[in-house]
Amino acid sequence: MNPMKRLVGMAPTPDETGRGYIPSPLGRLLGVAKKSGFEPVDFAGRADDGDQKILVLCTEDRYFEMTNGALFSTGQNAQETAVPLMHLGAAGFDFDVVTPTGAPAVIEEWSVPSKDEAVLRFLSDHRAAFDRPLSLRDLIDQGALDDDSPYVALFLPGGHGAMVGLPEDPNVGALIRWVEASDRYLVAVCHGPAAMLAATIDHEGPHPYAGYDMAAFPDSLDQRSPSLGYLPGHLPWLQCERLEAHGIRIVNDKADGTTHVDRRLYSGDSPKACDQLGKQVAEALLADLATATPRTATSDDNARGGAR
Repeated sequence: MNPMKRLVGMAPTPDETGRGYIPSPLGRLLGVAKKSGFEPVDFAGRADDGDQKILVLCTEDRYFEMTNGALFSTGQNAQETAVPLMHLGAAGFDFDVVTPTGAPAVIEEWSVPSKDEAVLRFLSDHRAAFDRPLSLRDLIDQGALDDDSPYVALFLPGGHGAMVGLPEDPNVGALIRWVEASDRYLVAVCHGPAAMLAATIDHEGPHPYAGYDMAAFPDSLDQRSPSLGYLPGHLPWLQCERLEAHGIRIVNDKADGTTHVDRRLYSGDSPKACDQLGKQVAEALLADLATATPRTATSDDNARGGAR
């Protein structure tokens, strides 16, 4: 790495294994808040006391190879994972973590907001859920994703780790198609939407979310990140470019906390969006409970037969 960049804190920092790099001191200063902005909400007795859950899809891959061969030490962003789930938990919705094969979910430890006691407590209390997740492959093979599934929403947390493995996994594609076909909620933040790209694997026809609008982390900022040492090189591909190629329109060009709702697709652009996004999804789920509308069976083959 450039000695001058190292001198001024702009050189990516070797991770503890020596294989890859975490963001530079400057990159962490600019990109990792010490506090999340989480503001608790009192749902005033409206919290769900049933068995409805959120399914949280996480990567089990830590390293993302850049165009120069350098490995970015990534995973799911801690704040983007925790904050929405903290609001959903307060609203009474438990969650299960799932990874492609059931290997431990990878969390970017360097992205933890170090002065945020609420987030630190959440991550500590739920460590086992991320260390011992469900296997998506098993859920698909066992036909567990059907109309009787307790999962009312799928959450795709951010972190560049969402761009590793998940977009190429046919089971992730089956999961995304099931969520859309069965009229469940899809919640995605920052780089989490990259996992949605898997929906076209082994599937004819348009992307199930073609024609939808959503917020995501802008490609333009990813392209500038190497200059600050946040990334150790340039990304091999850009998520918004690929999503838009499938007919999904990205509504934001900044990472300023934008959230967006399009039907049952709820999205946010960055860690700044997570507090509001979590509240919006919690309110939507509670509103569904209040109306007590039974879930109607869909005529779509994917929903009738489960995810596939």
